[in-house]
Amino acid sequence: MSESISVSNLEASAGEIPLSPPVISPPASTPFDRKLSFASRAFEGWPRKVAWGLGGLVVVALGTTYGMYVQWSNSGRIAPGVYVQGVDLSGVSKEEAHRRLHQKFGQMKLRIRTSDGSSFHLPLAKLGGTPQIQRMVEYSYKYGRSAEATLPVNVMRAFTTNDNSRFLLPIRWDKARMREAMYALNAKYALPGQDAKLKFEDGSLQVVPEQKGIELNVGATLRDLQKKYYLGMPALTATTRTKLPKITAADLDGRNVEIGRYRTRFNAGEWGRTRNIYVASKTVDGRVLMPGETFSFNESTGERTWDKGYRMAHIFETKPGALKAEVVDGLAGGVCQVSSTLYNAVRKANDKTNGGLKIVQRESHSLPVAYVPSGLDATVAWPRLDFKFRNTYDFPIYLRANVEGSRLNISVWGRIPNSASTRFAALDKAS
Repeated sequence: MSESISVSNLEASAGEIPLSPPVISPPASTPFDRKLSFASRAFEGWPRKVAWGLGGLVVVALGTTYGMYVQWSNSGRIAPGVYVQGVDLSGVSKEEAHRRLHQKFGQMKLRIRTSDGSSFHLPLAKLGGTPQIQRMVEYSYKYGRSAEATLPVNVMRAFTTNDNSRFLLPIRWDKARMREAMYALNAKYALPGQDAKLKFEDGSLQVVPEQKGIELNVGATLRDLQKKYYLGMPALTATTRTKLPKITAADLDGRNVEIGRYRTRFNAGEWGRTRNIYVASKTVDGRVLMPGETFSFNESTGERTWDKGYRMAHIFETKPGALKAEVVDGLAGGVCQVSSTLYNAVRKANDKTNGGLKIVQRESHSLPVAYVPSGLDATVAWPRLDFKFRNTYDFPIYLRANVEGSRLNISVWGRIPNSASTRFAALDKAS
């Protein structure tokens, strides 16, 4: 039989149960727990202690570094790791730095070479170059002592070695001395080249081919010297340029045209005079005048001496105090007939070509001569009196002279270019 529980009974039972929660007592501590608690208290605040410790070390290090910097700054020596143009100046005085740089660079020589293999060695000073040694000594000394830099930067420079402490040694150039030295060097190196020209050889007119010249390009070489050269450079390659001739062999390709001729007679029985005419005419025969060149009779014959084959013959001479010249015997008498015959051949050529051969110097004798009309002579006397004319054509001319018995023949010829056929067509007809 089941036992029934009434509501009243439950209420009565409930009234006997306390309403406050039960109190739980902590368990008793163990030895391990006590050790753990001690460790926790020991490490409490350790980041702060470490920071203070490190800070102290930094202060000590900075103080030590600053002290070392002050000591070095007052030492009068250049910072470690400083190099100028490869020369180590670490820890030396300014005097020693100057000595080292001057020993290596004070007497430098520069080698200048050309593309054709030529080579020249010149003192740098002769080229106007001066290494700035004192300037770089002062600059090196101030490295780490700069008033414009902060203290940390100066300290770092004083005790840190890097590429920033390696300096070049600049050069100051004297431009006037540079140009003078380079032009003097070019005078030794340059080959002037030659225009093509005509010459007589073995009795025939021949063309001598042109030759190209070469010279230093002084301006370009000086610019390279200032911009590219550095102390210790093995060599500087100079800039050169080719000098092209003004007249080439092709320009002389043409036809030979006689543009003037003149003939005079003489007494072949006068042996000395005849010989002098023959010798002088040989110096004229085959002479070529390129455009713009001037012919000089005295230069052609040179001083007329016995060794050259000249002999005694009649000459005109005005003695001191005399009013008129007189005929006397003198060395090389008769050569004036050659100069006078040449003058008239030139005059004839000018009649045909409207004055292409300009008379530069001519004087008449003080007495009449028999071999040319009055006033058409050209006297010469070494070295003062001369007969000169200039070729103003744009083509060469040449002279032919020969003696036939008692006759002297001199002719003027032009080497007329093929391209000038229209302009000088009249010369062909006249010849």
